Amino acid sequence: MIDILSLFLLFFCLSFMSQSWWIDWLRSRRVRQVQKSYGPQRMPSKGRTPALGGVIFMAMSLPGVLLCWVLGSEALTFYVVLWALPFFSGLIGLLDDLLKLLRGSSEGLRSLEKLIFQVLVALFWSLLALKAGYLDLSPHFILSPLWTVVITSFIIVSMLNAVNVTDGLDGLAAGTSSLSLVALAFLVSRGLEVIPVGLGLSVAFLWHNAYPARVFMGDCGSHFLGGLLVAIAACGGGVLYVVPVGALFGLEILSVAIQIISIRCFGKKFFLMSPVHHHFELLGWSEVQIVLRFWLIHLLGIVSMLWLGSFLPSIF
Repeated sequence: MIDILSLFLLFFCLSFMSQSWWIDWLRSRRVRQVQKSYGPQRMPSKGRTPALGGVIFMAMSLPGVLLCWVLGSEALTFYVVLWALPFFSGLIGLLDDLLKLLRGSSEGLRSLEKLIFQVLVALFWSLLALKAGYLDLSPHFILSPLWTVVITSFIIVSMLNAVNVTDGLDGLAAGTSSLSLVALAFLVSRGLEVIPVGLGLSVAFLWHNAYPARVFMGDCGSHFLGGLLVAIAACGGGVLYVVPVGALFGLEILSVAIQIISIRCFGKKFFLMSPVHHHFELLGWSEVQIVLRFWLIHLLGIVSMLWLGSFLPSIF
């Protein structure tokens, strides 16, 4: 317990100080978030907010691997495999972020290009984790290696995009990810020491990202957090654990799918704007109201699905 608390405090402090330095450096170089030309009208200050805060998450991967190995009970290979998914997922987001900055545009990688990179990373990591013996769907739900890789890859790609679309308001993605990490601590049976490291990173970032945000995590940050949640679940006993702990992420990506289907099939919008947090923004809810209420919805969703999952032990 002392080691778990020590890991959290250590990485919170490291991330907090690194993020502070990084924000100052980004501001000095005027590395700013390029605002989308569509969507809700935002405060002018958001256009001056530095981006790429998620780079600090990626920078902490190496010390994360080493300290988890020193304090944990698993082999070094276990932690290398686990941290590989968030790191390489973050690289996809980083490429997207850098293209946006170089072009001075809100558009980076094309949707198809990003999807191809996500699928390649998902397949590669799933095969790597399976070969290393660290990949499970669920303690009670076992399929063939082929289907295990296919389902895991699908979940990885879905989670990367779900966390990415959730990252649209100050503190929303970081706060919900923190709650998901805490929930995973009650589910996984291996790699528990990774959770306080991830929690330290996300909570420290939340300090700087809470409204009004001093920095945005960018796609590199949202991809990293999505990959981290899946990797902890998959290596910790069951990739399906992501389903109950990803309550709000599922709702956010579902709202995007509903909007697309509604527009293409019926020629009209179902929401004022998707993902759904922008719908409430256009209804007049304040950013703080939306974030706090969505945190509560996420927490209630996690508790509800875990309760329902207790009646389905063959899956969770």
